[in-house]
Amino acid sequence: MAIAQGTLVEVTTALGERVLMRALSGPEKGRDFEVVWVTTEAEFDATRESGEEPDGIPWPVESLRVLDPA
Repeated sequence: MAIAQGTLVEVTTALGERVLMRALSGPEKGRDFEVVWVTTEAEFDATRESGEEPDGIPWPVESLRVLDPA
């Protein structure tokens, strides 16, 4: 699974909902499991245009799937 900044991913929430997000990192070691930092597509696009850093949240690797490799 190749994940890099900008990769389109689908994450699964605790309620089982599937949400499209953009990766901000590749897989990283978290405290108990690997995570990928993600952000919404709107946040990703807005900060790319402004040059700011997007707000991100760590997401468990096992709860996401790659839709579009970067």
